[in-house]
Amino acid sequence: MDLWGRILRYAWPYRARFFASLLFGAAVALLWSAELLLTFPVVKVFLQGQSLGEYVRHEIDAAERDLAHFETKLTRIDARLVEIPETGERRLQLERVELLNDRARAQRASNAASWHRWWMTWAETRVLPRLPKDSFELLLLLFCVLAVVTLAKGAFSVVQDVLAGSIAERTVVDLRKALFRKTLDLDAQTIALSGTPKLLSRFTYDLQTLGYGLSELGGRVVREPLKGIGCLVSAMLVSWQLTTLSLLLLPVAGMLLYRIGRQMKRATQRVLDSMSRIYKHLEESFDNAQVVIAFNLAGRQRRLFRQLNRDFYGKAVKIVRIDAIAAPVTEFVGLLAVLAAVLPGAYLVLRSQESLWGLRLTDRPMDIAELAVLYTLLAGILDPLRKLSKFVTIFKQSSVAAERVFEHLDEVSRTPDPRQAQLWPGLARELEFRNVRFAYAREDRSDTPPRPSLENVQLTVRAGEVVALVGPNGCGKSTLLGLAARFFDPDEGSILVDGVDLRDLKIKDLRSHLGWVSQETVLFEGTIEDNIRWGRPMASAEEVRAAAQIAHVLEFVDELPQGLETPVGRFGRELSGGQRQRVGLARAILRNPSLILLDEPTSAIDAQSEEMIHDALARFLPGRTSLLVTHSLNERLLKVVDRIVVMDRSQVVAVGRHEDLLVACPLYRHLFGHAWQRAA
Repeated sequence: MDLWGRILRYAWPYRARFFASLLFGAAVALLWSAELLLTFPVVKVFLQGQSLGEYVRHEIDAAERDLAHFETKLTRIDARLVEIPETGERRLQLERVELLNDRARAQRASNAASWHRWWMTWAETRVLPRLPKDSFELLLLLFCVLAVVTLAKGAFSVVQDVLAGSIAERTVVDLRKALFRKTLDLDAQTIALSGTPKLLSRFTYDLQTLGYGLSELGGRVVREPLKGIGCLVSAMLVSWQLTTLSLLLLPVAGMLLYRIGRQMKRATQRVLDSMSRIYKHLEESFDNAQVVIAFNLAGRQRRLFRQLNRDFYGKAVKIVRIDAIAAPVTEFVGLLAVLAAVLPGAYLVLRSQESLWGLRLTDRPMDIAELAVLYTLLAGILDPLRKLSKFVTIFKQSSVAAERVFEHLDEVSRTPDPRQAQLWPGLARELEFRNVRFAYAREDRSDTPPRPSLENVQLTVRAGEVVALVGPNGCGKSTLLGLAARFFDPDEGSILVDGVDLRDLKIKDLRSHLGWVSQETVLFEGTIEDNIRWGRPMASAEEVRAAAQIAHVLEFVDELPQGLETPVGRFGRELSGGQRQRVGLARAILRNPSLILLDEPTSAIDAQSEEMIHDALARFLPGRTSLLVTHSLNERLLKVVDRIVVMDRSQVVAVGRHEDLLVACPLYRHLFGHAWQRAA
């Protein structure tokens, strides 16, 4: 219930539409009952050949006879009660109790007869004079009324479905926005562990399933029970005793629906997980299309896809099977409930009786028309009951989808904002890594502790200092930059800016003073200017162009017909790798950051672009606190770098200038020594 309570909070802003939908659903239910009740005059006029006037007059006379009978009975009971003292021997007191019960039953029957007479008298004086006297004309009128009622019922159903569908779609839109907002508020580790396929499944398949369930819940799930209730109330008015007999099987239907719902929930969970695996395979195949083509892996990928599809098909068919079984089973139980009322009723009509096996089942003799109406009304409950069994499966599917959506909405960021944040200190003195230890979280969450990516790191970067990070692959260089950007927090130790822990700063405040250039620059669909302007959206056109000039972007942009307005395409694929990297550097330059972090900005580009980026860094980095991960330190860049940090096996093993490290650090000499010898 808490789950659907949370969904209700998203749907609550559209409650006016829901109440309007409920009103139209109630109107549909009333018209549905009216359609079925029209069976009675049709049977009377067409099958029994009895006019409505004759029937009404007969009912008034019968009600008056019943009233006279019950008044006589009440008088006799009251007279006997006067004779029996309120206190006395036990036999008399038992008789008094029995008489009081008889009096209560007689009074209820008298009240019912009185109401029946009132209604029949009202019909005789107000309704019958307005109806045709000819039987055929009356039958034609009844069919016309039936057509109008059916048309109105259909129109109200359409309006209700549209209202319910709009509520569902608006709720899903709000949930999708909340899901997107939550995802962007999470830390990089949590997003990476969730994975793009899993997130896409949440945004598409899960929300689509939930939206369909909400649409059904606000439409037919509201309307069909109301139709059933309308038929049930009408059947009670015909014969509450016989109708009560049909309700004895209601617990059986409830138990069946409960078991079907449990099976459906488990099956739906498996289907949604299977769809996530299909999304994952599609992402891997499409994103790595060049590798798939180059290594002739298309056959392997197709086989895996067929296997995933077969797995999804097997799980989806189980849902279809459960759904297919639910309706006929529920309908059969409903039919038994109808027969439980109709068969005793048929016995009463055919044998002209009022009781069965000593049990009084009707207050007065029934005729074939009343039995037909009772059967029609009880059969009218079957259709909503059959549909309700289908709604149970939809409800369970929607519940599983909602659980997955809210599971993501409940994710807690591993880099939360502090309750009482401190202001950005300005990075006037230093950036310090103090006893930092960090290990990446794992999706499997096994008991085996993960291998640390950084272990006992001690490093101080002075304000305005340019520090290069070098070392073999996997030694923790990029992780160190990620910690400085607070993409994740250290497991032990702390990272301080002028003595203030990064965890005590608001993330938005920290990032506003941060410049980031990654190994492979990611560009958004739009123009070159748009992608540079992301560094500082309020920057002027002149500032954007100045940043592009420093990053050597203008050298290829000025050759393009549209200049800075040239579209970059999806993921920037209209540009070369070197051009994308220069645009990414211009974006960081435009930000004018206090701290700039560069993660191998020249690792996957051509020599000309590398030279241009090094030239841009030589012009932009001096005097700016910078951390630069690189495998290629040329002479020009070495003039800018104040110190070099050598890392190996998750630790800092040496710190110093290039010349000193060549002599004192064997690892550094191994990494760069041969290159410098050739340069010499």
